[in-house]
Order: sequence, then structure tokens, then C-alpha cells
Amino acid sequence: MVTILITMFFLVHLMGCFWHMAATLEENTNGTWVGSKGIVEESPRYKYLNAFYWSFQTVTTVGYGDFPISTNVEYTLALIWMLIGVNFYSFTIGNVTSIIASIDARASILTMKI
Repeated sequence: MVTILITMFFLVHLMGCFWHMAATLEENTNGTWVGSKGIVEESPRYKYLNAFYWSFQTVTTVGYGDFPISTNVEYTLALIWMLIGVNFYSFTIGNVTSIIASIDARASILTMKI
């Protein structure tokens, strides 16, 4: 479980970096999520924190809708991230279910022996 959490936070960080980079690739940053949020003049650290927040809320399927998507790059990144998030949660739930099932199987065998 610790490995899964570390992997999740690494992927959230990585997508947050890509989300931040997507705004910097555009000539007119006012037309990106940075401009829509009104943080064009803020520090890179604050922009990264916002990007990390977007990445985390998207992968956890919360998605409050406070980050408008404006450019094709942002749409593409959001779609890719949603697909990764669904697969990640499916994998995690499958693993946790497998762990619980194996614990129940061991308990059943022990009960039968007793």
C-alpha cells in the first residue's frame, strides 16, 4: 500500500509539472488555465501548487470545476490524466480486494483446522 501511495504522489507531481508546463508553452498565457485563475503574475511555486491541486483533484475524480480548460494541450493532458486515474483506481481496488480475499481464505482455513 505504501508503494501505491508513493507512486500516486509521484504521478500527481509529474502531471502537475506537465499541467504547469502546458500554460508556459502558450504564447498568450491569459488564454490558459493560469490566465483563467488570474495567477499569471504569481510565483512559479504558487502556480505549481495550483497545478498539483488540479492534478490531485482530477485523479481522485473529485473535479470541483474550478480549473477551466482552454487550450488543446490542456484538453489532451486532462483526457490522458483521467484515463490514467481510472486505470490507477481500478488497479488499486483490485489489489486491495485480492489482499482482503487472501486474508479471508487464510482465516477460513484456520477456522476449519480448529
